[in-house]
Amino acid sequence: MNEVPNYELSPERRWTNAERSLVWKKPASHIASEEERRICGEVKRNWHRGEMKIAALLLEGDAGSGKTQLAKALSAEFGLPYTKITCFADMDKSDIVGAILPVIAANRMALLDQEDQAALQALYASDGYVGANRVLMEVLGVSEEAASLKLRRLMKLAAEQAGGDEVEYRFYPSEIVNAYRNGYLLEIQEPTVIRDAAVLMALNSALEPDGSINLPTEVIRRHPDFIAVMTTNRGYAGVRPLNESLRDRVQHAEKMDLPAKDVMISRAAAKTGYANTRVIETLADVILLLDQTAKTLAIKGVAGMRSLLFWTDAVAAGIGARESLYVKVMYKITTDPEEIKLLEEALEKHGLLAKLQAAEAELAAEHESRREAELDAMPAAESEARNRPETEAIEIKTWGAVDPIGQNGSSDNEEQGIRLKKAADSEEGSSGAAGASDERSDTESADIGEDGAPRYHQTNPETKPPDVQMQKRAYRKLLNQEAREAVSDSMHKNVKLVVHRPEWNEDDKRNYEHLSNEMIPVVREIARKALPLLEQEAESEYTKRRAYGSRFQADSVAYRDYGYFAKKRLPADSPSLAVALRVDESASMAAFGRLEAAKRAAVAVYEFCMLCGIPVMICGDTADVSRLEQMSLFAYADLLRPDADDPYRLMGIRARSNNRDGMALRIMGERLASAPQQTKLLISISDGQPKAMEDYAGILAEQDMRLTMAEFERKGVTFLAAAIGQDKDVIGRIYGRERFLDITDLSGLPAKLVQLIARYL
Repeated sequence: MNEVPNYELSPERRWTNAERSLVWKKPASHIASEEERRICGEVKRNWHRGEMKIAALLLEGDAGSGKTQLAKALSAEFGLPYTKITCFADMDKSDIVGAILPVIAANRMALLDQEDQAALQALYASDGYVGANRVLMEVLGVSEEAASLKLRRLMKLAAEQAGGDEVEYRFYPSEIVNAYRNGYLLEIQEPTVIRDAAVLMALNSALEPDGSINLPTEVIRRHPDFIAVMTTNRGYAGVRPLNESLRDRVQHAEKMDLPAKDVMISRAAAKTGYANTRVIETLADVILLLDQTAKTLAIKGVAGMRSLLFWTDAVAAGIGARESLYVKVMYKITTDPEEIKLLEEALEKHGLLAKLQAAEAELAAEHESRREAELDAMPAAESEARNRPETEAIEIKTWGAVDPIGQNGSSDNEEQGIRLKKAADSEEGSSGAAGASDERSDTESADIGEDGAPRYHQTNPETKPPDVQMQKRAYRKLLNQEAREAVSDSMHKNVKLVVHRPEWNEDDKRNYEHLSNEMIPVVREIARKALPLLEQEAESEYTKRRAYGSRFQADSVAYRDYGYFAKKRLPADSPSLAVALRVDESASMAAFGRLEAAKRAAVAVYEFCMLCGIPVMICGDTADVSRLEQMSLFAYADLLRPDADDPYRLMGIRARSNNRDGMALRIMGERLASAPQQTKLLISISDGQPKAMEDYAGILAEQDMRLTMAEFERKGVTFLAAAIGQDKDVIGRIYGRERFLDITDLSGLPAKLVQLIARYL
C-alpha cells in the first residue's frame, strides 16, 4: 500500500487553539489535483534550501478553476493557518500595514452612532489573531472594500472624539501583518486590480525572502514559515497584467485550467452525493466543450467546476438536464442571444444535446424506479397518502409576544392579520402564520361561516399526476437551494429559510378574475401607449461591442476583446426589461387597506408584463413564522419558469409576521441579476421599516439593505421602493430619495407602478 506523503513544513511548532482553528480541514469530498501535488512536492523539497526556498506562489486562471480551493488545500497539507485578503482598486497603505486608533472614553463613545460604536468596541475587544478589516467585516457584515473605508472613517472619528485629552493609542494590524509576523499561509486575491503604486511597493517589500514591513510601532521581519499565495483571474474587466516586480518575486506559478474530466466527475460525485457517473460524465463533456467554445469565440464568460457542481446537484434533484443547463451553466457564460445560439450550435455539432436528452431519459427511469421502490417498501396507508395531491395548508403558530389589532386598525371587511411591534426600539418581536412543509393536508380553511366555524374546501381542485407533483417538488427544492446560495456569503447565512410555491383554489381563481376585470382597462391603456415604443426600439437599437454584426465600429479597434461590430435588434426581439415585485407580507400590512392595495398592484403589474411580453417575478416575504422558519419567501410568479396558474397564486398574498427586508431583496436581486434582459427593475412594496428577531432592526438592518442595494446595482439591478405605511420617512432614508415613491393614495398604487414600469421600456 502506497504511503501518503507528509508535506507538513514545521511539525515542531506549537499552535494556539485559535491558530489551530485557522488551519483548513479538507472535506471528505476533496480530491487532490495535479497542481496541488506538484506544488506540495516542490515547496517541501526546497523548504530548507536557503535561497532556493519557495514561499511565494502565483495561481492564475479563470473563475471556477479552483484557485482558492487549492490555496486552502495547501494550508491543510503544510499545516499552516490560512487567512486571506481580497484586493480592490482603491486599496491604500493602511490596508497593507494596519491602523492606529485612539481608545476614546465611554462618554465620548456615546456621541457616535450605534454602528460606529459597535465597530470600535469590536476592534478594542479583538484578540489580534484576526486583522482589523476582518473584524469589521464580521461585525458589520460588509465586504473587504467597505470594511477598509469604514476603518479609515473610524480613524478620523476616533481622533476627533479624543480631542485634547490624554489618550491611549493602539495599533491594529492588517491580515497581511498577522500572517507575515506569525508565519501563516496568506492568500492574496486579485492583486492585479490594485491601482496605487505605494500599495504595490509595500507588497513587493513583504514578498522579499528576507523582507520586512515598517509599522508605525515597529519593524517586523518575515516569519520563516510565511507563505504568500497570489490568486488572480485572467483577462477579466478591471484586471490588469500582474505588476512585473510582483511577478518577479514569485518562485512558482501555475496556470489554472479546468481539471481533467475524470477529476471533475469524481469531485462532482463526492460533493453532491450523486452516484450516476454516466450522467455526470455527459454534464462534464458539456462544460468542457462550452469552456473551449467560449474561449475560441472570445465570449467573456466562464463554464467551470462550480457550474458542474450546481448543475449536477439540480439534475440529481430531478430538474431536467436541458432545462437546468441554461440557469446553471449557459447564463453564467453569457446572456446574449447570439452568443447563446453559437454555444448551442457547438453542442449540437458534437452530439451533446442528444446525449443530454438520453441522460434525461435515464434520469426519468431512475427516479421512477426509486419511487416505485419507496412505495413498495412503505405500508399501504402511507403509500396512499404519499400519492395524494400536494397542497399548501396553513398552520398558524406564534412565538413571542403578540399585539392585538386596535379597533381602528381596519374595518370589518378588511383582511385580518397579527400586527407586530416593528419599531426599532421594540423589546420583543412576535410572529404569526404561514408555515408549510413538503407533506401537506388536502384541505385548508378558506373563510368563516355564519356560525363562526371555519368552512373547508379542497385546496387543489384537480388531482395532479404523480410526475407533475414530483416536478413541482423538485422545482421548489431548486428555488430553496438557489435562495440559500444567494445569502450564503451574507449576514443572513445562518437564518433558517423556506421558499414556498403557493397553491391556489377555485376561490382564488374567482377573486383574481374579479380583480383583474377592474384593473384591465387601466393596464391596457398604459400598454397601448407603451407598445409602439417597444416596436420602435426593436427596429432602431444597436447593441455595440460584438464579435460580428452589421455595423463596423472603428472606435472599438483599440480594444483587445474583438468587439469591433454592432448588431441591430430584430423587430421580433422581446423587450430588454425584466421586472421583480417584492411585497412585504408583515402583519401590519393588514391595517388601513394596505394589503388589498398591494394585491391589486401585483395583479396590475402581472397583467401589464404579460401584455408587453416582459418577464416578471412576484414574491412576498415574512420573517419569524417559527424558530425553524425564520424567513419565508412566497414565489407567486417566477422569471425563468412562468406558469399559467401564477395569477391565481397572487390571491394568497396576506399579512403574516415580521419582515427581514434585506434578505428578501438579496434573494430576489440575485435571481433578477442572472436574467438576460438589459434593464432589471426590482420594486419593493412595504409599509414599515425592517424588523425581525433576534436583532434585525435599526442601524444594523438599514446598513444591510444599503449594502445589498449597492451590491446588486453594480450587477445592473435598479431598486425602487413604494412606501404605503407610517414609516415612509424611514423607508425613504434607507432607499434614498432617488429610489423612493411616497404612495399616500393607496387607490392609485396599481396605476402608478404600471406607469413606472412603462418608463423603463
